[in-house]
Amino acid sequence: MRELKIKKTTLKIGIKNPITFIHTSDTHIAHDDERVSNRAAVFDACDPGRIEDYFFKTVEYAKEKGYTIVHTGDLIDFTSNACFDFVDKYFNDVDYIYAAGNHDFCHWVGEAKEDLAYKWEQFKVTAPHFKNNLYFYSRMIGEVNFVTLDNSYSRITYGQLDALKAEVAKGHPIILCMHVPLYSPAFDAEISKKHGGKEIAPLYNMGVPEDIQDAYIAKHPEVAHHKQILDEASWAAVDYIKNEPAIKALLVGHRHEEVEGVLENGKPQIMAHGTFSGYIREITVE
Repeated sequence: MRELKIKKTTLKIGIKNPITFIHTSDTHIAHDDERVSNRAAVFDACDPGRIEDYFFKTVEYAKEKGYTIVHTGDLIDFTSNACFDFVDKYFNDVDYIYAAGNHDFCHWVGEAKEDLAYKWEQFKVTAPHFKNNLYFYSRMIGEVNFVTLDNSYSRITYGQLDALKAEVAKGHPIILCMHVPLYSPAFDAEISKKHGGKEIAPLYNMGVPEDIQDAYIAKHPEVAHHKQILDEASWAAVDYIKNEPAIKALLVGHRHEEVEGVLENGKPQIMAHGTFSGYIREITVE
């Protein structure tokens, strides 16, 4: 029998009335349409049906406890009508806060270069199936302002940055929810520990210095196409997020790892493993 792997975490940010919620990410619902992808097999890991089973168990657990689900992206693996039908039927009666992931805008895995033009075309298709704004969203739970922004292609716009600054101006402590984790040596070191000190690919984070990317690519040229060249707005956003005191912690996903780490200034960054493998995190904020 499949059981959820529930990690309980306490996040101390100095609020008077504690709150608890579920953090999950990377479910990767993969329902084919007339095309056949066999993508479900990638995440079922020879255990057919586990993706949906763990999804439903997560929803059931959250409802039983009365917790909001904070999902940091890739609920679906690609944008088939069958995947959207699943979202409409099973996710939209859930109390959730959603930060979009790159697969939420993927029409067909591997079909085309996933650049910003591709993403914005898919954005118009995906967005109507989610209750909260996928570009930028904020919601208070107790004393905490949960803010989501779409950095699924490792880009943040000036518009999103201005909106984030407006939320900071409201004076509430912020937990920022995004799909792609921000790079820091300390955070990657925590991932490395989980792999016995093995070198960790930095290219799946946002805001990796170019020299670090180049050094890794020199040893692993097959991943050169993953190199990130951030624009001015994205670098400004990374700097602001890391250094703004009102942003108390980051919740992220994307890498399919369960990690509690920090950015350069000690700000917590909590990464959820994939729901497809049964991992969820129960976070209490104090």
